[in-house]
Amino acid sequence: MNLSNVFSKVAHTATHLGRHAEEIVAPTLIKPKRFPYGAFRFALTLPKNTPFTVLASPDLTNWTPIGQDTAGEAACEYIDSQAFNFNHRFYQVAVKSALSNVIGYTSTTASPGFSMIACPLVGDTNSVEEVLMGWADGAALTRFDPLQFRLKENHLDSGKWTAPHDRFLPGEGALLFNPTSDYKSINFVGEVRQGEQSVPVPAGFSLRSALGPRFGRLVEDLKFPIADGDVVHLFDRDRQGYVIHSYENGKWDKESPVLGLCEAFWIGKTAAANWRHTIEIASPLLNSNLT
Repeated sequence: MNLSNVFSKVAHTATHLGRHAEEIVAPTLIKPKRFPYGAFRFALTLPKNTPFTVLASPDLTNWTPIGQDTAGEAACEYIDSQAFNFNHRFYQVAVKSALSNVIGYTSTTASPGFSMIACPLVGDTNSVEEVLMGWADGAALTRFDPLQFRLKENHLDSGKWTAPHDRFLPGEGALLFNPTSDYKSINFVGEVRQGEQSVPVPAGFSLRSALGPRFGRLVEDLKFPIADGDVVHLFDRDRQGYVIHSYENGKWDKESPVLGLCEAFWIGKTAAANWRHTIEIASPLLNSNLT
């Protein structure tokens, strides 16, 4: 075979592979919604007749295929009817070797009285009036402004919040008052931020939460920038009181504080710092036959 034939075959193969690569379109997951009865729905944008695989994960590391389908329109929907079995779950869609963004939901329970809550996801629907829809009059959501060193209260009166469009954002926190004797479920939906995340922690007191859907030991697992003299206040919603953890001489006065999913905390900081934490999402294409 002469060189001209070799180059001709290489060019043909490269052209074929280029066309093949162009046909693989990364899906985009949009409009996530958690229904009161527990199902989770989202829409995805894909060219018509594109086959796709839906994957789910409880921890952003271990992914399981839960459905396969073919896009019938430019935008189609997927409903996870088994979502009621999980307190939190994350989703992405694979089209051959192309992966979508990651979305999901996280849930927490507000006991009668006070709770400290936080949203670990970025979503268009995480406003106060949507997340706390259907709550009883007398409910209140309190945030802390560290610049003005004052509390900002948002009350529900006659079915309306005083600041209905106030949004829950990752890294922030709020104190929630449930005026009823019922335990109330709270759902956050949205996209998972990926890569290194950062939030400033000012000197003095502030309300903070994890920078994504993570939970565990505040320093060892979540990489909080602790320093001598810092004091962490966690809230025990069952006993309706604070549990205080002081950090002195390079160690805690008691066990290391453990932060739950969707849980906020008070931090008394001796000096300002930046809280940095990398959100890593394992690829479901590794060691799988999805490609």
